Amino acid sequence: MAASVAFHFNDKQMVARVPPNLGVIRRDPRYARIDALIQTLSERNEAVFDIQVDGTRHRIAWPIDFSNYRVIASTYPVSLDLSRRGHFPALEKLRAHLLQGDFDLLTYYTCSTVSPSYLQNSQDRMDWFFALDYFVDGSSVPPELREAVVRDLSAWLEDRRHVSRLPWVNMISALLRIVLEDIEREGLDTSRIVREIRGYYEGFLLEFDKQVPLSRYLENRSMTIGMRPELEFCFAYLGRPLPARHRDAAERMKHAAADLVALQNDVLSLRKEEEQEQEHLRLKSYFPLGHEYVSFAKDFYAARFGDFLAMRPRAPGPLEALWKVCDQWISGSLLWHLTSPRYDLGQFQLLA
Repeated sequence: MAASVAFHFNDKQMVARVPPNLGVIRRDPRYARIDALIQTLSERNEAVFDIQVDGTRHRIAWPIDFSNYRVIASTYPVSLDLSRRGHFPALEKLRAHLLQGDFDLLTYYTCSTVSPSYLQNSQDRMDWFFALDYFVDGSSVPPELREAVVRDLSAWLEDRRHVSRLPWVNMISALLRIVLEDIEREGLDTSRIVREIRGYYEGFLLEFDKQVPLSRYLENRSMTIGMRPELEFCFAYLGRPLPARHRDAAERMKHAAADLVALQNDVLSLRKEEEQEQEHLRLKSYFPLGHEYVSFAKDFYAARFGDFLAMRPRAPGPLEALWKVCDQWISGSLLWHLTSPRYDLGQFQLLA
């Protein structure tokens, strides 16, 4: 009974939203630190900070380019309200976790349009994504259940009537239903978003496999960071269809952006994961010596960032619009990782 209740569509989804209270969000004191960091980074060509690896502090210097970055629609407040759009008691219990991680700030500093509906839907997607992350990285999915969970999650993408025997899996699918149907009511195609979500789910199977070679780990991280469905989601809202001839170039852009955001997460979440989460495969596990890990993180990031900058189209158009979406995510994600209490345990003070 619990599983079917968690799965059913809810009447609250159709309730009209309260119009945004413009101007409120900039009074939030959390913005001051990120605003100051944006000003600092806009005057530099690299972000320099220290991380702690195996008990020793190491310095990271990553190239940056904030010349195209801008905070978009930051006067529209969004809310962590997906848990209120149905009977999702488990998600309601996660509200403290979501608020503590400043996930609404990630929405603002990575968004690529001034559309209020886009902003709120983006925040709802963040709620879904981090609820899924919370359960998958927690004790809810022991290794012997991982394949069954991924099969259930993927089956729902094929048939939205699918019901899992695990109530929390049904809750995740019900949350995703709200996110997708909000987009579809705008008349937007979600097929490519669903395709990328499927790849994101399937990446879970490799994430805990300690026999995966480094090259395969890096390829898989570009999927499990959740960036690829997010970029398709952003681009759907731009209302500028991408011609078929540009699809290969767009895939390369998405891959480069996802590689960079995944490395941001791998490096800046290392201490949190070591202290707070169950043991599983991390980038650090490929490098027994801390200085080798730091050297790889520097070199790989610099190379992929150079690749991404070289991909910018010379002429305006839909492909350049997608490049800007990717660029916004790379810059905004770095800001968030450096300032969110989810990751900042005292080691990220930006250096002069």
